[in-house]
Amino acid sequence: MLQKIRNLRRGVVLAALFGAAAIAQAAPFGYSVRSDTDRKLYRIDLATGFATAIGATGFSKIEGMAVGADGQLYGVNPSTAQLVRCSGATGACTAVGQLAGLPQLQTNAGLAFTTDGQLYLAMNAVIYRVDAATGATTSLGGSGPALSGLAGVTPSAICPSGLFGMGGNTDRGKFYCINVSTGAATLLGTVGVSPLDVGLDGDASTGLVWGVSNDNPGQVFAVAPETLAVSNVSTVTLAGVPIGGFESLAVAPAGQGAAGDAADAAVVPTLGVSALALMAALTALLGANTIVRRGLRHIDRSIRK
Repeated sequence: MLQKIRNLRRGVVLAALFGAAAIAQAAPFGYSVRSDTDRKLYRIDLATGFATAIGATGFSKIEGMAVGADGQLYGVNPSTAQLVRCSGATGACTAVGQLAGLPQLQTNAGLAFTTDGQLYLAMNAVIYRVDAATGATTSLGGSGPALSGLAGVTPSAICPSGLFGMGGNTDRGKFYCINVSTGAATLLGTVGVSPLDVGLDGDASTGLVWGVSNDNPGQVFAVAPETLAVSNVSTVTLAGVPIGGFESLAVAPAGQGAAGDAADAAVVPTLGVSALALMAALTALLGANTIVRRGLRHIDRSIRK
């Protein structure tokens, strides 16, 4: 009986430890450009909001960003209506091609890959299919609202395309499913964050949609599409100082970095606030475990007598 109690206690502790590890690895890296300030590409640890500057993009503004299955980073320069590819090593971006048929001087833009590898663009309340190799666009139709960001995750009953959008300006906080045949955006509800402008992308491994707000300071957050519950809210910081000005987000595949990023060779899990709280609780539990173990030894000696 005593051995069963000991085994059960060990099982609880180990399960909690593995749970903490799972939480720590749940948040991937995101990439975003501070278009409103220094125009540099940043890597953001979405578990903590900790940002690292990679380098200047060389463009006046990058509105939407997305990362392909091969780790390549793409973005949109609104003032020239160009699709660009950005280096994960230096941050420098080069033009891929003209987004044909789009007027210049755009406002908000969203860019995302779906899980089938197709690239989509939201701009001027229209959804486009984009050729990542050339920048050539095909208009699918009006979305209705002007979307600030797009995110692709695994298709589900709630959104068969797996492509989600989030509104900005007068539609801030509204969360949509995008029809990739017609471009129409179906309102799913309003989430618990409402930035004026937002960068958005999805993590296909968890189904979460991640966002970064264009506030000062900015915040990263996650949305569960099935419930619209918001979690993992963290302020974006650089060397401990809160920063803002982000208008785009590309989420790297879980456990990876963007192509060329030095962090890709040694991505390690980072404990977020939830995991740290759990580890603190485990520390207290293990301290209490010592007391319980002493009590069990006392009971054991009493039984043997």
